[in-house]
Amino acid sequence: MRSTLRRALPLPFALFLALSCGPSAGPPAEAITPTTPPPTEIAPAAPEAPATANAPAAEHEAPAAAEQDTYEVIAGVRYIELLTGDAAATDELPMVIAIHGLGDRPENFAGLLQGLAQPARVILPAGLKPSDDGFSWFDVRARSRDVDALAKGIGDASDTLAAFIDTVSAERPTLGKPIVTGFSQGGMLSFAIAAGHPESVSAAFPVSGWLPPPLWPEAGPKGAPTPVVALHGDADNAVLIEPTRLAVARLQELGYSVELREYPEVRHQITAEMRGVLWSLLRGATEELAAGKAVSTPAPAPKRTAMPG
Repeated sequence: MRSTLRRALPLPFALFLALSCGPSAGPPAEAITPTTPPPTEIAPAAPEAPATANAPAAEHEAPAAAEQDTYEVIAGVRYIELLTGDAAATDELPMVIAIHGLGDRPENFAGLLQGLAQPARVILPAGLKPSDDGFSWFDVRARSRDVDALAKGIGDASDTLAAFIDTVSAERPTLGKPIVTGFSQGGMLSFAIAAGHPESVSAAFPVSGWLPPPLWPEAGPKGAPTPVVALHGDADNAVLIEPTRLAVARLQELGYSVELREYPEVRHQITAEMRGVLWSLLRGATEELAAGKAVSTPAPAPKRTAMPG
């Protein structure tokens, strides 16, 4: 059963959610209030034990009966589908892959994109592992000192998702290659898919994500690079911005089309401003795909000017 979510989600989801994970800090004034409790994704103070490798998709725990009625499965990955802009399921459409963060669920994360005016097919996969009332993509937290284990978890999950993206985009009437976006763990996977599987996507818009050094490419892109625009709060206490700055700088040195847009005093969340920028990026990319064009590199964001004292 394909869920269109346009009919299934309650109206408050159209107002979205600001995903805020700092227990001691409330959202800034411009943040949108969550409609449901946000997922927890705060790094531990001490390093975690190394994570076990992700199990193959076929070995994932079977979903509960209710989830079996909600999710479809392709290439071993559970997912739901959202049609935007009054699109019909049979239309040939640009595809957006939207990847949730730790502890979240596809049906919650759908609020981020519900209400887009552009006709598109949004595919929201469910994490490969159960985590509280939601799902996780890998076991190691972003600030773990075991960077190799973190990179392995991200790499394994991105390999699984790339195969899923190739399959679902081939089985649906799709214009061009899918666009990938995601928050937190989903942002890390968006980076990893763009860097490791550029043939699978046309653009990537990671939010509050990071690409660990073991996953950095060793050489420049073959052919035209996949455009990547990353959004990140500079006060993020779960996925620190400095490692993201270093990853972006290295990718730029290698010739990749990567831009980092920073948001002052924003922690681990998606503010109203960030959501608006993401929607603008998705609008531009889906319009280009609908016109039969490759996704172009978005114009850099204007430099912020200091407010007069």
